[in-house]
Amino acid sequence: MNKNNLVTKHVSRLFRFLIQFGINRFELLDSSEKNINAIIGWPEEEGQFEYNSDEETQEISWEVQYLEFIDDALTILEFAFSKGLFDSDKILISEEELRVKMNWDKIRFSNALNNLLQIKIDMIDEGEKTDFFYVHF
Repeated sequence: MNKNNLVTKHVSRLFRFLIQFGINRFELLDSSEKNINAIIGWPEEEGQFEYNSDEETQEISWEVQYLEFIDDALTILEFAFSKGLFDSDKILISEEELRVKMNWDKIRFSNALNNLLQIKIDMIDEGEKTDFFYVHF
């Protein structure tokens, strides 16, 4: 796979992960085979007193994780989100309940879930890593 295709695949995986966190904007700042930097943003929420789209953003950095089952991991997250089983950064049912709902065999599910729980996207504030996006139960 050539370098551009690999970087595009990484950016796509990053976007697939972050879209489940309710973002509505994704601006790529810099990308390579090892790191992706971007700015993400969120839409106005109903009842929000003041909304400034420039303030509802977060700079992020992903040190690309080469996880063997990352596409299956993202499928688990997308499934949980689509079924209303994901809120903020948490899957709301047990691992076994989720596996049964997805109808995956135990090995495939375990491999994918282990990868999903390893994904970490750093939040950058004023040039410093301050927090991160991740998924947990």
